[in-house]
Amino acid sequence: MILRDLAEDALATFERIVEAALALSGQRRAGVEAFASINEINAAKAVENLGRVQADLASAYRHLRDEPAIARVVVADENDRREILYICRATPVTCDGIQLCSSLGPKGRLAALPVGDFARIRLPSGSVDLEVIEKSVFKPACPGGLWDSRPTVFQSEGHGPLTITSLRELLTAAGYDDDDLDALERQLADDDEAANVVEGLRRAVLTAMQLRDQPILDKFQDEIFRLPLDSRLAILGPPGTGKTTTLVRRLRQKIDFEFLSEEEQELVNADGGGGPPHSQSWLMFTPTELLKQYVKEAFAREGIAAPEQRIRTWSDHRRDLARRSLPILRSASGGSLVINERAEALLPPTITDQIAWFEDFNSFQATTFVEQVRSQAEAVAGAVDPAIARIGGRAVALLSGSSRPVVALASVSTVFDDLRNAASGLNEEVRQRLRRPLAKLVASDQTLLDDLARFISTLSAEIDEEDPEDEGDDDDEIPQQGRRAAQDAFLKALRARAVSEARKRPVARTSRAGKVLQWLADRGVAVPDMAEVGELVVVQRAARLLLAAPTAFVKGVPARYRAFRRARLTEGRWYKDGQLKVGEVTPLEIDIILLGMLRNAGAMRDDTNLLRRLGERTPQILTDVTRLQRNQILVDEATDFSPIQLACMAALGSPWISSFFACGDFNQRLTVWGARSADHLRWVFPHITVREIDVAYRQTRKLNELASALAAKDGNVATRLPEHLENEGVKPVFGASLGDMSDLIDWLAARICEIEDFSGQLPSIAVLVNDSKTMAPLAAGLSNVLEARNIRAVACPNGQVMGQENDVRVFEVEHIKGLEFEAVFFIDVDRLEKREPDLFDKYIYVGATRAATYLGMTCSDTVVPSSLSHVQHLFGERW
Repeated sequence: MILRDLAEDALATFERIVEAALALSGQRRAGVEAFASINEINAAKAVENLGRVQADLASAYRHLRDEPAIARVVVADENDRREILYICRATPVTCDGIQLCSSLGPKGRLAALPVGDFARIRLPSGSVDLEVIEKSVFKPACPGGLWDSRPTVFQSEGHGPLTITSLRELLTAAGYDDDDLDALERQLADDDEAANVVEGLRRAVLTAMQLRDQPILDKFQDEIFRLPLDSRLAILGPPGTGKTTTLVRRLRQKIDFEFLSEEEQELVNADGGGGPPHSQSWLMFTPTELLKQYVKEAFAREGIAAPEQRIRTWSDHRRDLARRSLPILRSASGGSLVINERAEALLPPTITDQIAWFEDFNSFQATTFVEQVRSQAEAVAGAVDPAIARIGGRAVALLSGSSRPVVALASVSTVFDDLRNAASGLNEEVRQRLRRPLAKLVASDQTLLDDLARFISTLSAEIDEEDPEDEGDDDDEIPQQGRRAAQDAFLKALRARAVSEARKRPVARTSRAGKVLQWLADRGVAVPDMAEVGELVVVQRAARLLLAAPTAFVKGVPARYRAFRRARLTEGRWYKDGQLKVGEVTPLEIDIILLGMLRNAGAMRDDTNLLRRLGERTPQILTDVTRLQRNQILVDEATDFSPIQLACMAALGSPWISSFFACGDFNQRLTVWGARSADHLRWVFPHITVREIDVAYRQTRKLNELASALAAKDGNVATRLPEHLENEGVKPVFGASLGDMSDLIDWLAARICEIEDFSGQLPSIAVLVNDSKTMAPLAAGLSNVLEARNIRAVACPNGQVMGQENDVRVFEVEHIKGLEFEAVFFIDVDRLEKREPDLFDKYIYVGATRAATYLGMTCSDTVVPSSLSHVQHLFGERW
C-alpha cells in the first residue's frame, strides 16, 4: 500500500511540474522595458544580464519538462512535523501544494542523506534540524505520453532499500481486484509484482559510452561538492567512486549565482579581475581529448555550457598560453622559442622530480634578475652626466642588501620618475648620433634600405641566443616592415657595435646584429668609430632596462631560462646534451617557463607597495595575466599531470577567490611525470584539503575483488561497495596463446556473443590494444566475424570517438583513462608488460577498472604474465 501511494503521488506530481514548466516556457520574454529606469551607460550590460537570466530559466524549464524530479524525501523537524519535498536537478518552478526544491539548494542536501540521518539546513528564516524519514530516488521517463520512473529506489525506516522497476506497473497491478482473477491470473499477477519490486539496489546496464548518471550523490560526495567556493580541494579515490561526478555537480552549483551562499556571492562581487561573467569564469583540464568529450556530455546533462575554450587538455592550453597570450613561443605577436615535442632532452630524474628542477631554476632566475637590476643601476651611476649619475647612485644604495626580486623592484622604483625625466634628453642625443651615419649612407646609396630590407627578411625565421640584458628593452616597440624595418635593423646593429666598442668585446656573429654588420661589411659599408657613442648607449640602455625591470621580471623569464639551461648543461645536471637546437624547448620546459612567469606576475600583483609606487606604469603583462585567470579551476585525473602543470593551472585561478578542485587516483597515474603523492599537491597549495572516498559504484563484486587485489599489490586500500548492492556479477576471463590475429578475433567474437546473449542486449564494449597498428585490422576482422549478429567493430585512433553507440570500439589503452564501459577486453597484456615495464601495473589497473560487469584479458604467450600471477585464480575461461 505504501509503494502504491508513492507511485500515485509521484506520477501525479511529475505531471503537475511539467504543466507548470510548459506554462512558464510559453510566457513572453521581457525586454528593456522591464526596467523601471535605465541609464544609457549601463543599458547594454543590463540587457545582456537580463538575456542571460532568461536563457538560463528557459533551459531550466526544458530540463523540468524532460525530468520533473529526481527524488522525493519525507522529513521531520524537531517537533515531528512532517513534509514531503520533491527534488529536481537544478532550478525549480512554483507548483501549488508541491514543495519542489533544487538539488543544488540547501534542502537538496537532504536527498543525499541515508534514512534516519539529521541535517541542519540553513534557510532565509533561520537554521532548522531535519530528519530524513523516507526517501525515493527517481529516473523519470515518459514512454507513450505517460509518466513513469524506471527504476525507483525506495527506502524508509521500516523498508528497503527496494528497487521498483516501474511505478506505472505498480498502479496497473493495483487496478485489479483479486475477486476478478482466477487462480492462474492471480499467480501470474503475483509474479509480475514480485519481479517489479525487489530487495536491494540494482545497477543499470551501460548501453552507451558515457559517464554514469548519478542524479543524487551519496552523503560524502554531497558534502564535498557543497564546500565553499574559495576552497582548495583534492578528491582522491579508486575508479568508480564518483570523483568526476562530484566535480561536475560542484561546478553546476558554483556557477549559478542563485545557489551561492551570501559569503560566496560577496566573494564573486568583490573579484576585481574584470573577466567574463561568473557563470563563464571557469576552466577545466583533462589529460586526453577523449576524456574531454566524455566529460562534456556529462556537463550537458547537468545543463552546463562547456565550449572548447573552457574545457581543455593541458597540451592544447599550454600551447595557446605560450604562443598567443604570453611571449614564449615564436609567433607574429612575439616570443622566440620553438616547441620540439619529439626530443628527449631531459634526464630521467628531471622528469620524475620536476619540483626540484623548477625550484633550482626559480632560484637561478631570481638571483639573475636581481644581479641584472643591480648591474643596470651601477651602469647608470657611472654616467658622465652628474644628474643621471646621482640617480644611479641612489638606485645602487636602494638595492643594497635586496635579494628578493619584488623587494628590489619596490625599492628601486622610487627613482623611476627622476630617472625617466633625466634620461629623456640622453635618449634623443643617442638616437640622433646613431641616425646620422644611416642618413649619410642612404644619401650616397639609394638602394641600401631596400636591399637591407630584403636581407633581414631572410633572417625572420632564425633564432639566435639573446643577450639577457636586453630583456624588457624595446617593450613598447611596434614591429616594422619594409624600409622602416631596415632602418630599425641598421640602428640596432649600430647600437650593438657601439656597445661592443665601449665594452671592448665583439658583437656575436651569430646574433641578428652581427649578421647585419657582416652584410654591411660585405657591401663595402664602412661603419664609423662608435666608442664615444657606445658610452652613451651603455648608460641609455642601462636606464631603459632599469625602467623596464618590472616588465622584464615577467617577460624576461624565457631568456633567463635559456641562460639557466646553458649553465646546467655545462654542469651535466637536468639535461641531456645535443638533443635540441638553439631556441628549441620541450613541452615540459614550457611548463617550467609558464609557471615562472605566472608566479612572478602573482608576486608583483600581491605586493601592494610595489603596485602603489608603479601607479599607472604598472606593466601591461600583469593585465595580460589577469585576463587569463578564472574564478574556478577544475582538474580531472589530476595525477596524470606533473606538479608543475598543476601549479600552472592553480596560478590561472582568480587570486581573489582561489577556487581549485582536483580529483584523481595515484594508482591510476599513466604518465612518468604525473603527481605521485599528496605532498606534490601540497607543494602547489600548502593548505589544500585532501579528501579520500572509497565507495565504488561502477563494478560488480567479482570485478571489484579483482581491482582490490591489483591495488593491494602497491599497498593501496581496497574499495567498498555500496550497502545493499545486489550485483555479484561474473568472473573476469583470460585467454592465453592468442598471438595469432585470427585466433584472437575468434576468441573475442565468442565472448562478445556471450555478453549479448547473457544481457539480452549489446551493452557498451571497448577493446583495448597497446599498439596503434593493431587497431584497424582487429576492428575489421571482428566486424567480419560478427556480421551474422549485425555487430560492427570500429577503430578509434588517437582517442577519437568513432562509430555508433552500439558499436564495439577499439582504443589504444593510453586514451582510455576516466572512461567506463559495461564490458572491456584488454589485448596482449604480456606484450604491454615488455613495452611499459615501469607503468605496466598502472595500465592493468586502469584497464581492468574501466569495466563495469564483463572483463576479458588476453596474452600471446601460453601463460599469464608473472606480474598477474597473484590474481590468476580470480579469472575464468568463459562466461
